[in-house]
Amino acid sequence: MVQSVPPYSDRAGSLSPWVALQVTLQQMREQSDANALIQLTLEYVRAVFGAPLIWLALYDYANHQLVGQGGVTLREDDQALLRALYPLQPGEILEQVVIEQRPISVPDLSQEPRMGLWQREARRLGGIQGCFIYPFSAVGRRRCLGILMLGSQMWGVTTREDEKALLGILLGQLAASLQELENAWQQQTEKRLEDLLLRLGTAMRQAGSLQERVSLVRQELQTFLGAVHIQVYWHERSQGRFVPHGSAARPSQPPTPAPMSREAKAGAASPKDGGLSLRELGDMYYTLTDGQVVVGGTGTTRSEVPPKLMQQLRAQAVLAAPILLERDLLGFIWVQSELPRTWQAVERQLVAAAANGLALAAPLENLDRRIRQLADDQEFVHQVGRSLYNPAELQQALQQAVVGLGQRLKAAVVAVLTVDPDRPIPRLFYEHRSEGKQALPPQFSPLSEQDWQDLLRSEVVVAENYDQDLRLLSWRQELAPLGVRSLMLTHTRVGGAVSNAVFPEGLLLVLHPQLRAWSREERQLLRGIAQQVGLLLRHLQSEQQRQRQEQLLRGLIATCLALQNLNTSPVGDSSIESFLYTTTAQQTAQLLGIPLALVVSWQPGESRAQLQPPFAAAPEFCPSGATEIDRQDPLLAYVLQAGEPLQLAQEEIPAASRTWLNSAGLGSWLLVPLGETDPSLPEPLGVLILGAEAGKVWDPDERAAVMLIAQTCAWTLRRLLWMQTLQEQQEVLRELNWYKHRRLLDLQNALLDGLRRLGQVPEIPGDEATRWQKVVEIGKGLRELTVSTEPLLQAETWQIQPQLQSVSLATLVRKSLRRVEGLTQKRKLWPRAHGDMSLAIQGDPGRLEMVLWELLVVAALRSPEGGRLDLWSQAGEGYAELLVVDQGSFDPHLAAALQLEPERVIYADPLLKSPLAASPGLELSLCQRVVQRMGGQLSFYLSGDGRSVSRLLLPLSPA
Repeated sequence: MVQSVPPYSDRAGSLSPWVALQVTLQQMREQSDANALIQLTLEYVRAVFGAPLIWLALYDYANHQLVGQGGVTLREDDQALLRALYPLQPGEILEQVVIEQRPISVPDLSQEPRMGLWQREARRLGGIQGCFIYPFSAVGRRRCLGILMLGSQMWGVTTREDEKALLGILLGQLAASLQELENAWQQQTEKRLEDLLLRLGTAMRQAGSLQERVSLVRQELQTFLGAVHIQVYWHERSQGRFVPHGSAARPSQPPTPAPMSREAKAGAASPKDGGLSLRELGDMYYTLTDGQVVVGGTGTTRSEVPPKLMQQLRAQAVLAAPILLERDLLGFIWVQSELPRTWQAVERQLVAAAANGLALAAPLENLDRRIRQLADDQEFVHQVGRSLYNPAELQQALQQAVVGLGQRLKAAVVAVLTVDPDRPIPRLFYEHRSEGKQALPPQFSPLSEQDWQDLLRSEVVVAENYDQDLRLLSWRQELAPLGVRSLMLTHTRVGGAVSNAVFPEGLLLVLHPQLRAWSREERQLLRGIAQQVGLLLRHLQSEQQRQRQEQLLRGLIATCLALQNLNTSPVGDSSIESFLYTTTAQQTAQLLGIPLALVVSWQPGESRAQLQPPFAAAPEFCPSGATEIDRQDPLLAYVLQAGEPLQLAQEEIPAASRTWLNSAGLGSWLLVPLGETDPSLPEPLGVLILGAEAGKVWDPDERAAVMLIAQTCAWTLRRLLWMQTLQEQQEVLRELNWYKHRRLLDLQNALLDGLRRLGQVPEIPGDEATRWQKVVEIGKGLRELTVSTEPLLQAETWQIQPQLQSVSLATLVRKSLRRVEGLTQKRKLWPRAHGDMSLAIQGDPGRLEMVLWELLVVAALRSPEGGRLDLWSQAGEGYAELLVVDQGSFDPHLAAALQLEPERVIYADPLLKSPLAASPGLELSLCQRVVQRMGGQLSFYLSGDGRSVSRLLLPLSPA
């Protein structure tokens, strides 16, 4: 070090360091006391090295700290510093030396922040700068036994190689001697521990009461541990605290323990007579509950005793062992010392063994009471179970179970919570509250993963100090207004713990307004009642599910029948498709009790879809988006690919689809395609969208019902579209057939008339040129017949193609009267035209001629012989009105049928008998459609004087 190695002086005179080392080593081999070994080591180092700072410390592996054993400083009053406990902190040089077990030099101790206390003390100790730290350990051992620190007043000075050799030999012998002493001490201690445990077990077996057993335990521990204070605490659950033995209100009423020895009184201060509360113990309580021995001290970095409690009891070292029976904390043995102390492993084992002995002996004191209590609890559980056999008393049985449990546990609130099978959201099902307690919320927050794991492991989650407990943190907001201080929670499943994959049907919650512990019997009672409540819940839920299924089935039948009974006739101002979509949405929403239902529909092969008017329980639920949607919308594509009812939350809706499906207050959606998604089948014609509040879970019965409704809607829609298409095609073909038949009849009449006139040509007076001119005129007329039928044959083979032209009303009336001239002459009718016949109207000339011909034929046939047949015409606002008035009687049934809209006539049930299915109603209804196609109107009514009127309203020609 700084000084040269001086001669070693002792009683024999001056010796060299190596000779002195030989002498010291010989003396160390002869020693059997650890303090003497350490003193010899320090004397040699002080004499040989002469350093102003010498510190020797042993390493406490259990508490990761250095225990000072003395040394040398320039001041004589530093012995407290040299013998203090030094907890090792991460990153410090001393911890590095202990862990790596290699020497380290420090150039300037006062400038090294990683030296902790020694940096702060370096200047006070005489300006120590250069420092050398040397660890020592036993041969073949990986654990460091201690360190030797030498300090110099010069900067950066370190040891030479020969000095390192001297220190290595000296400290190696010290480590070997200490290891031998420790091994011998351990053997003696283990022998003493075995004898003590054997003696203690025999004495406790022969003792007649718990009081005697506690006294024996305290006496034996006092003898083994020395000057310490020993107390036994019992768990007083009703008070939520641990009280000293003798003051706890236990059945045996054990007296106050025997007085402590004088050494024990001098060794520690007693805790307060009122005992220790759960709040004062803090996390130490949970460590004891787990069956672990608690070690605490002011000089240890791993103290498990709250520092505030250590200060309150004026304790420097504490050892506590739990009195635990079947995971039920009955109490603990408390050992405390007023002086810093490191608890050895055998000491911990002894206290733990004594606590186990008391745990086995404690139940004997109140065995009779516990047997009676268990019998009562078992009878209570069986009584609740017997109520399950009467389905009419399930609610009463549930009330009996919950109320009885609350009375037995003296709980403020006992609540039964149900859990959704798909999402673990607890909901309040039934609760029993003591007078004045606030009601629980209808829904609780989901339990955390850790809470489910606790239920999986222990079946009962217990929070005896809920304010400081980390269990059920997610329920703090729900339980805070109730003033809950302790609680128990268990699941209602029978026959084992719950798994995370399948949630239980319910939870049973017990709340208490005070800090208290829950005994094993109370937890067992809770589990027994919880299992019975689980059976009750399953019975009740099965009954509710059966009623729900019956209601769903009745509503489903009514909905499907309503959809299947729709026909092709329009309803009001809406088309049959719109009425079908509206009916589907309304029936589905009412059946499931949801606030919103709507349909997105499209026609086969179209690239655009229509958002049909929704059915909403309130206006705020109606989505505010576009009514026309692209068929490639991601949400529609997602539904069609799924092929089954698709459940989505609001946040799962694609952003592009939220522009048209965005309803405030709704967060759960169910989407079903209208039709089969199999590519080999016709494509779906839409999507049924159902919206509900966030958190709504669509159960399988609801999904199946919605799927059936969607399929029924799709089948009905296709049936209606097919029927509508066929009926429209039928009406078109009927109209075309009527028109072609009338034109053919007209052509036949004209041809016969032309042939008749040709036969009369020879009889015409005059020369041959005159007769030939007549033949040419007749031929030209026959050729015009073919010209008039050419558009009909070319353009109207299967479809109607009216040719709108300007037509003279006078020409139309003249041609029509000429066609019925034979019929009027036969029936001796007197046809007359009145009014303005010079009007020009817009329409298809051929069809108008056939319509007016049909009206005149019907009027002539129903008119009495010798009657009048009047045609009245007048001009209106853009229309020409032509009235055909006759004196015949009009069939009232036919008149009523002709008052219907043409669309209703088309989509009428063809299986029903109708006046419009046969002549003349069939022809007249066809005439109504022909006139409507040309922008006109044809109606029939009776005049005030009883005559029949056919009113033809035609648009005037713009020319």
